[in-house]
Parts: sequence; structure tokens; C-alpha cells
Amino acid sequence: MLDILVYLYESFRMAELAPDRDALEKRLFAAGFEEADINTALDWVAHLTDSATHPALAQAHHRHYAAEEIERLNAACRDELAWLESAEILDPESREWVISGLMALAGEDIEPEHVRWMTLIVLWSRGVIEHFTHLEDMLLNHEPGRLH
Repeated sequence: MLDILVYLYESFRMAELAPDRDALEKRLFAAGFEEADINTALDWVAHLTDSATHPALAQAHHRHYAAEEIERLNAACRDELAWLESAEILDPESREWVISGLMALAGEDIEPEHVRWMTLIVLWSRGVIEHFTHLEDMLLNHEPGRLH
């Protein structure tokens, strides 16, 4: 799923410029992606872009992870999420979408790089663009450290 989301991000610099779902499905299939993976990714993006903001998330200051999340998201991934939130790159709602996307990655070991890519995808999908330059630099240049 992440490969498809990254492909969409790289192909359409602004989410609203992406073609309709039918055209996207054809383009992704022609690019070599499997139909089931395409549907999973596009369904997830559609749900993300169509969902209303949940008012309780504005009050959420600390995230408690479920056992399944702890199993899939190792300490380094959870630290990455905490850092992205403390740096105000992720708000609580975007954090939840990042976690949702990460949990939907079937059969993959999730690494901090996946967290950063999913963050970029979520912010792109939600139209929150002010952090793209920093995140792209961090991802594409593989910065091992970060400013605290």
C-alpha cells in the first residue's frame, strides 16, 4: 500500500490535482500494481479525505497504544511519531491517520522511514503543505539525526 501512496504523491504534487478514481486505478494498474492493493490504497485515501475532524482529538495530548499497535510499531516508530507531533508537524488527528495507514501495511516490518513517508502522505492528502519541504528533505536525504 505504501508504494502506491508514494507513487501517487510523487505523481501529483497536490492531491486535488489527481484524476478521478477510475483514471487512477487504470494508471496504477498500468504501472504494475495489483488490483487488490490499488483498491486498498485508494479506499484508505478516500476515507482519509472524506472524514470529518473528530472534536475529541483536539484535546488529545498523550497517545496510548493498543497491544496490536505496540506489536507492529516498534519503539523507534513510536518515538518518531512522538517527535513529529512534538515538532508540530503532526496534529493529533493527522497522527491517528498516520497510525491507521501504518497499521494497514500488510506483511511489512514497519520502520521509522515508513512513519515519515506515511506522515508525508497524510499531510499531502489532507492539503497541509507547510511541512513538505522539511519532511521531503528529511526523507529524501535520509537525515539520520534531527534538531531537538
